[in-house]
Amino acid sequence: MVCIRSIIMSTFTPTDLAIAKHVRSVELSECELYGEDGFWVADLDIVRRQLARWAKELPSVRPFYAVKCNPTPRLLELLASPPYNTGFDCATHAELAHILSLGVPGDDIIYANPCKAPSHLRFAASRSVRTMTFDNVAELHKIARCSPGARCVVRIKLTPTTSGDDDEDIETPRYDLSLKYGVTVDGARELLRLARTLDVAVVGVAFHVGSAQSDVRAYARYICEARRVWRVAEDTGHDFTLLDIGGGFMDERFEEAAAVIRTALEAEFGDVANAQVIAEPGRFICAPAFALATSVVAVRCESEDAAGRRSVYLSDGIYSNLNAATWPGELTFPKAVKGRRMLSVEDADIAPVSPTGSDRDSGIEVGDAYGDADGEVGVQMEGALQEYAVWGPTCDSGDVILKSAWLPRGIEVGDWLVFKELGAYSVCMRSPFNGFATEHKFYYLNE
Repeated sequence: MVCIRSIIMSTFTPTDLAIAKHVRSVELSECELYGEDGFWVADLDIVRRQLARWAKELPSVRPFYAVKCNPTPRLLELLASPPYNTGFDCATHAELAHILSLGVPGDDIIYANPCKAPSHLRFAASRSVRTMTFDNVAELHKIARCSPGARCVVRIKLTPTTSGDDDEDIETPRYDLSLKYGVTVDGARELLRLARTLDVAVVGVAFHVGSAQSDVRAYARYICEARRVWRVAEDTGHDFTLLDIGGGFMDERFEEAAAVIRTALEAEFGDVANAQVIAEPGRFICAPAFALATSVVAVRCESEDAAGRRSVYLSDGIYSNLNAATWPGELTFPKAVKGRRMLSVEDADIAPVSPTGSDRDSGIEVGDAYGDADGEVGVQMEGALQEYAVWGPTCDSGDVILKSAWLPRGIEVGDWLVFKELGAYSVCMRSPFNGFATEHKFYYLNE
């Protein structure tokens, strides 16, 4: 006889099983202080899978992981270890010090912050971190004074007047970093001339298409622009050897982006014998590997809400691990997992209502359910849906995760919401606002 339970369990991922084990261990009516706090599960095999995809699709482009995206120690240790030995993109003294403490040599770090604090520059120089970006006159003067042995990389942005008709419809990235950093070709020419005067070595050009860039054509445009700056460098007496194509890689479109990059590199730099190409991936490497489980610590039932919605209050919010809720498009839609409930305030008078396939107000698609039909502890809740408002734990009325979300009916205190693929710009964004904890438990799988 086939065991239905075994079939269901076989569909669980290692992350699902780790979450279920923890959820079953928490009893809110008697747990220790902060025992109901959220926790992270990181599957390092997923990180290895992402690195393997990179090596297959972009073998000639060395990744320098963007530490700011997720500086979790075990993740950084994995990336720094054989056989990966990735480079690292650091932006501050703290990031530099952390990576150097792992035994990473200074030559495997790019100080990719075009506007650096002078004391941080001096620290980098003292630790032989020489490769760094810049995009303005003041930065060149600071580098000349604080890090005279630097190998500088000019950070560029697109020159609007050079865009052809076929380029005008390139989509704006989720976060357009060119609003803050980068110079046009003409600006780069002036900086390169100044660098010669200051005797500062400029060895390459860098760009960033924008964080979470879904339009892969942007890479081709920027690579073309970088080649123009490369020629300007030749005209101004600089010997360029480094091309940094930045980050912005989206997991779901990576292979497509990689194909565009390979084609553009061959077209623009195929005749450049000494060009070293690097990139600064962040979210592509870490986002899919991390999942957050956060408990429901309070519930306001439908009859207590003027809009007739059920409100749930989580142990995490925008000031904690769910800062992504404030960033358009960052937050994945949660799964509800049944926990050891402390009490029930279910309003029997409210009939369940199901939407037509997605959460229409949040704009986030509802994923497929999995798990047992009997609603066992640690398993994803199923059945009819109802509308919820999902709040964080602080006293700030702006601490809202989802203003309107369709989730399984009857979520109670002691249940959990699970946000998967949340590894980018989440762990590193926590604050102690309102006295809530900033340290959370981590489970690392497949170390």
